[in-house]
Amino acid sequence: MLTEKRKSAIRRINRKNEYCLTPDIVEDMNKRHQETRNRNDMNTMEAIEYRLTDINFHTECGLMMQGEYEKVENLIREWRNEG
Repeated sequence: MLTEKRKSAIRRINRKNEYCLTPDIVEDMNKRHQETRNRNDMNTMEAIEYRLTDINFHTECGLMMQGEYEKVENLIREWRNEG
């Protein structure tokens, strides 16, 4: 479980980034989430999920939580094709 101090730090990061994530950042988070799942690092997974949820990336967060990493990659490809 994340501490309030860690949650506050995550919210500061989101505020600093103006509550926005680039496709590259989401791609990195997706890879890190998968790697931490393989290591059973629940704290890091929770931190990634909290950051995504805090800025309304609920779909991406839900997919990561379910282990649907390829679907997140597909979403990122769609974003890049739209731009």
